[in-house]
Amino acid sequence: MNITERILLVEDDEVMRDSCRQVLEAAGHDVIEAGSARDAEPILLRDELDLVITDLRMPHGGGQEVLRMVKSACPDVPVVLITAYPSVDSAIEAFRGGVSDYLLKPFTGDQLVDTIDRALMGKRARDRSTLLRQMGASAADMPEMVGTSEAFHALLASIRRLAPMEGGVLIQGETGSGKEIVARAVHRFSRRGGGPMTVLNCAAIPESLIEAELFGYDKGAFTGATASKRGLFEEADGGSLFLDEVAELTLAAQAKLLRSIEEKAVRHVGSVADRQVDARIIAATHKDLAAEVKEGRFREDLLYRLAILEVRVPPLRERAEDVPLLAAKFLDQLCEQADRQVLGFTDDAIVLLMEHSWPGNVRELQNAVQKAFAQADGNVIQATDVVLGGALGGTAPPAAPASERRTVALADFERRHVIEALERHDGNVTHTAKALGVHRTTLQRVMKRLGITSESVHR
Repeated sequence: MNITERILLVEDDEVMRDSCRQVLEAAGHDVIEAGSARDAEPILLRDELDLVITDLRMPHGGGQEVLRMVKSACPDVPVVLITAYPSVDSAIEAFRGGVSDYLLKPFTGDQLVDTIDRALMGKRARDRSTLLRQMGASAADMPEMVGTSEAFHALLASIRRLAPMEGGVLIQGETGSGKEIVARAVHRFSRRGGGPMTVLNCAAIPESLIEAELFGYDKGAFTGATASKRGLFEEADGGSLFLDEVAELTLAAQAKLLRSIEEKAVRHVGSVADRQVDARIIAATHKDLAAEVKEGRFREDLLYRLAILEVRVPPLRERAEDVPLLAAKFLDQLCEQADRQVLGFTDDAIVLLMEHSWPGNVRELQNAVQKAFAQADGNVIQATDVVLGGALGGTAPPAAPASERRTVALADFERRHVIEALERHDGNVTHTAKALGVHRTTLQRVMKRLGITSESVHR
């Protein structure tokens, strides 16, 4: 959807102003002119703007005054500063004040358009990220889980339904799909949520150490056992024990685990005494345990104990509309860790992420966002920054028809959620913007981009 973006051009030189207006209008923008900061003030208070261009030195208030008024009237509107008097001090002061970019006189029409395009691209990316951040907060009681798809909401409903029940829980899902996050949610919503949760990755512990880690050991049980140590099963007493990749347990460890579950007791390695333990077992695997039973690699009686309750975690390819939300979440985390501001993703970058099949699921997406964050040399992640398909090479951008379909789907996704937010507030833009945590002008710009009018909202 091609939307004309409205630009306020503040320039006291009439010839320069007219020349810039012609270039910007030829590039498809709607231009409003002002000859001074004083003339610009009523426009800033009245009109819905996408960007402001202002000269630095003008009579009746220069560019710094325009910048101050923009930050007061519409703080999320980007400002591009034009000046013929560059200096390090003035540049630092301008950027601290919130200027998006600098344009030095004399400049060409192409330089003007390129600078404006960069600023508008950053604005669009920031607007989307702001809204995605709010859309992704789908459950206040599960802030670590992000999504809005039907598959995601079915998963939340399953967690809430099964967590309060007693009995073992088996979480099944592909590698990288988020099984541990689901396990922690199951624990938190259970009656044992106030108790401890211990975690054992059965695939990460050497076979010779699994039993000691799980059940504990007595002093002198083996070389190096200089003191007795409680196992993770005991540490989980009154809470939950999460066994990730449970299919990797040896048959000997499976037999001991089954005994501990049935008798609610553990026996340290090197001991003959039992210790009573009451812990709920939450197990996870990416393997088909029924098939493992048929192959003789997993005990059928243990499977029955573990799979009293079952949760399936959908792969990311089944919840593609959650990809933008997850990408925004991961980008926020990276910005905070690196103390660096990256506003968001361009449309092409988001489309590229949504087109990928994500065989590595959420973990692969998180890695891809981290790579793109490191690759980006500006304040926006573009499609060229996104590397997919492994560390040594990326996939080509998707075919044009598929990209066009996904672009439409992305716009429909955003449109639906914005309309739902407006409906919750009877179509009141100001109240909706406040609830979403965005400035009113941001919401108005997004509505314009998505073609949302008052008639679109069913109050």
